[in-house]
Amino acid sequence: MINTTFHKTPAQSSVCSLLAFCTLALLSSSSFAAENNLADGAVNPWFWNLVIASIVISATLASAALCVAAFRNWPQKGWRWGALAPIGILALMVVIIALARSSDNNTHELWPLEIFAWAMLNMIYMVGLMTTKRIFEKADAQGAAP
Repeated sequence: MINTTFHKTPAQSSVCSLLAFCTLALLSSSSFAAENNLADGAVNPWFWNLVIASIVISATLASAALCVAAFRNWPQKGWRWGALAPIGILALMVVIIALARSSDNNTHELWPLEIFAWAMLNMIYMVGLMTTKRIFEKADAQGAAP
């Protein structure tokens, strides 16, 4: 019989809690300044904001999952921490955006674009890191072969 239970580590639980908090903070109805600028007959943008936010959060989670997978699978500490560095940048960005949005609704109005840009730049960074790691591993293997 295959065991399909998953156990979360304390770090995974805290990351999930942080993502849930940031999602709720960024998606709160008072955080969308565009909602206050609509005429009475216009369609409520809440639905479209939710669609955009879910696309951004999905892309961000997929990009962050690549970092976490590399961290868990690479045995060398230098490569592992190099793969995890973008997660720290993302956490810093989310904290800055959440704090700025909580104090003033007119700041970081394009926060989905900021987060999405991180996700795309992270993908480029991770491809470069994986390629560089592979080149060094290949060179090491050729140098060790008789």
